[in-house]
Amino acid sequence: MQAVLKAVLTFLDAISVNSGRLFAYLSLPVIVIIMVEVVGRYLFNHPFIWAHEAMTFMSAFVYMLGGGYVLLQRDHIGVDILIKKFSVRGQAIINIFASMFFFIYIYVLGKATYQFAATSLRIMENSGTPWNPPVYPVKIALLAAVILILLAGVANLIRDLNTAVTGKEDLEYGSKH
Repeated sequence: MQAVLKAVLTFLDAISVNSGRLFAYLSLPVIVIIMVEVVGRYLFNHPFIWAHEAMTFMSAFVYMLGGGYVLLQRDHIGVDILIKKFSVRGQAIINIFASMFFFIYIYVLGKATYQFAATSLRIMENSGTPWNPPVYPVKIALLAAVILILLAGVANLIRDLNTAVTGKEDLEYGSKH
């Protein structure tokens, strides 16, 4: 059974870790766009109409699609000062209890996000600004982000269930970087 759990976790971790690393690289074009906009605006008094939206959209991709990685690593905001007072098994039980709320939230968010993305894609929604780029890729990315966060949540729940039963944290996490 332990081998099956490790195989499932290796698969789920690989998705979260690799997607997190991949989408982190989108930060580089964001930096370049900001630099181009600053130089154009302040050095040449010529702002670019596309720069603000392009930077916002790419940043949205980074923040949203990196969420699964952050959740898997448990680097998100938590109330560590309270939970650290419990044993490893106690912490796992608290995490399992909190997971119930997490999965309810993800279900509601996923359902709403699916409808949001489907409508945007159906009407080929654009931003409505002077540059007017398509918005549906961002909304589809939001749906993908919900799926990535769900997969990381499942991996964390499996680890917490194992720890609650065995009292040991013997299922390693995906590589931490």
